[in-house]
Formats: sequence, structure tokens, C-alpha cells
Amino acid sequence: MVQDSELVERLREFLSVSDLNTTTTGMVRRKLEEDFGVDLSEKKAFIREQVDLYLQTQVEKNDDEEKEEEVDEEEEEEEEEPERRTSSRNGGTRKKKKVSKKANDGEKKRGGGGGFNKVCSLSPELQKIIGVPEMARTEVVKQLWAYIREKDLQDPKNKREILCDESLRDLFRVDSINMFQMNKVLSKHIWPLESDEATITPVKTEIKEQKRKQDKTESTVTPVKTEKKEQKRKQEKTEGSDDSQPKDKRQKLGFHAPLKLSDALVKFLGTGETSLSRAEVIKKMWEYIKLNNLQDPSDKRQIICDDKLKELFNLETFTGFTVAKHLAVHFVKSEQ
Repeated sequence: MVQDSELVERLREFLSVSDLNTTTTGMVRRKLEEDFGVDLSEKKAFIREQVDLYLQTQVEKNDDEEKEEEVDEEEEEEEEEPERRTSSRNGGTRKKKKVSKKANDGEKKRGGGGGFNKVCSLSPELQKIIGVPEMARTEVVKQLWAYIREKDLQDPKNKREILCDESLRDLFRVDSINMFQMNKVLSKHIWPLESDEATITPVKTEIKEQKRKQDKTESTVTPVKTEKKEQKRKQEKTEGSDDSQPKDKRQKLGFHAPLKLSDALVKFLGTGETSLSRAEVIKKMWEYIKLNNLQDPSDKRQIICDDKLKELFNLETFTGFTVAKHLAVHFVKSEQ
């Protein structure tokens, strides 16, 4: 089973090279499932928390960079002041107009976006602190931390502990809260925009109303239709009784669906099995790697191939996250 620390490490690597305007938590989870070959449906809340923590660290990093830029701008202005005085004495009237990067960034943020930068609706408790009814998740995290620092609400002995004032108590329902727990609770106060639901609801209502009228119209001829449908249903049930699994169940197997293995992979595993699920193969691969101590001691993510792995992958070394990628060519798709 993959460790939480491995998930977090890969999650941060993926987000660091992703476009946060288009990336969603679902995309992150599916990427992790692909890389590790496991089903992470039960880890949705954990992944959401880790995404929020990553966004929070990015906010803090951006704050530090903006402070550095402000210092640089002040130093530049100090250096230009003597030049302006000299120019003034010589009768010059030159003025230098500066547009800060911060202002440009603000214009981009007001423009909205998708993914984690998509504008969301805020709860009344959160609106009380932030001051607006709608804002992107990344901006909410930034504004909340600005509020915490402005009010000096971090515990001096442990900066990760937030001491709630009246407004934060209304939001979190506690007197103090750990910064990691804060992100989890905060998610409950950030909702999809109501306007999106308002657009969808009338369409759904209209479709339901049309279906209701259609059902009412067809009710006059239901005896014959019902009998035919029942006969067809029984016939399909009889014809499908030979299948080992229902079609819809087979489609939901995903990583657990058995796949035909290449001759090279069958030889590598040495168990004689010619078909296994993707998850089972990846599990066996990691068992082999750990049993033979093939992880680089200085960097556990790096796998050093022995003779058998070299023969299978035709590689000297590879990154552990790419196991699923290298195995992909050894799964033979069965013809439908």
C-alpha cells in the first residue's frame, strides 16, 4: 500500500508543473492513481487537504516574493532620486512612470480563472472575514492568512496554532485550531457558485416535466408495451446468464480488471500467470524492488535495475513514479 508521504511528495511535484487555472482535485487524484496503480477513492478528503496546504505554501511564497519586490522598488527609487535632482537643476522635466508587477497580478486575479482559481461562493461566516460574497479558493487562503497576521493570531510558541478571535470562532467553532485542520474546515465554507446551479436547475426541471407528460401520455398503451419490455428483459437476462460478470460491473473494475500480460512480463513474474490486473502487477513489481533492495539509498524514488529489470524495461535506472508508465507496454489489450 502506498504511504501518505509518497502521495504528498508526488502531489506537490505534479502541482508544481501544473496550470492551477485548469487543474482540479479530481485530476490530481487520477494522476496519483495512475502513477501508483492504486484506487484512491477513499483518500479524496486527504488529497483535498494536501492540495489546500500546497496552495497555502504558494500563497506564503508569493507574499515573500512581493515583499522582496517592494524592497527592490524602494532601493531603485532611492538610487534614482539623485539623478532626478540633477535633471531638475539642468532644467529637465523627465518623469519615469512605473507599473508594478503587483498591480498587473491583481488585474489577472480579478479576471478570474478555472481550476483552483475558479471563483466560488463563500459562506456568510467567511464573508464576514473576507468582505466579499465570491472569491477564488487561492485568494480566500491568502486573504484569511492576511487577516490572521494582521490580528496577530498565531500562537507565539507554535506558529502552526491559530488562536481564534470572535470572527474565527464563528467560522471554525473552536477557540484554537491547527493550520492543517483549518484548511479542512475552510473547505466547508467554499461552495460552487449558485449561478451555475441556477442555470442547470431550470433545464433539469424542464426535462423532468417533459418526461412526466410523456409518461402520462404513454400510460394509455402501457399494457402492451410493458409486456413487450418484460419479455425483452427476460430474454436479455437469459442470454447474459453465461457472462461471469455483469457488463456494468466489468466496466467499473478499472485498475482491478484482469489484463493479458506480455511474454516478457510473464517470464519476469515467474508465476505462470498470463493475465493479472494492473494493480496486482504494480504491487508485485514493488514487492520485487523492495525485496531486492533496488531503491537508491540516497534517493528512494530512484530505482536501480538489476539484470531482470534491465531485460524487462531496457533501462539502467528509472523513477519509482514511472513504474506504471513502463509497465503499460506489457499489457496486451484483448480484442472485443
